[in-house]
Amino acid sequence: MDFRWRYQPRKTVDVQLMKYIQSNLMMGKTQMMLLAVRSFWLTHAVADYSEDKKEVQRIARNCIQVLRKQTQEIIELAGLEDVSAPKLIHYPSTPFSRSKDFHLDDNNTENNVYDDAGLSNFM
Repeated sequence: MDFRWRYQPRKTVDVQLMKYIQSNLMMGKTQMMLLAVRSFWLTHAVADYSEDKKEVQRIARNCIQVLRKQTQEIIELAGLEDVSAPKLIHYPSTPFSRSKDFHLDDNNTENNVYDDAGLSNFM
């Protein structure tokens, strides 16, 4: 399968992110992107295409482990205190989400530097 993704960042933080991904010598662009995408979306993809509940659960456990490692790395990198469980926010069910609950650290997502408005069609 050939998958191409083209993105022209408009926000400064997205420009920084793309520059970091392009210039990273430790890991290739494809590996970096797949690590980030798989961590969250792989369970969704497997759940959509598999009737095997045990396989979905196995994949979910692996993804959760990776996300926890990523969370710990972010905490250490930013010098943050390890915070307790994040607040739970409820989103309406969509064809792309099996779960209606997502975790966010900030009640007011409009003030976040990270712009995830591109996902609004999916959530």
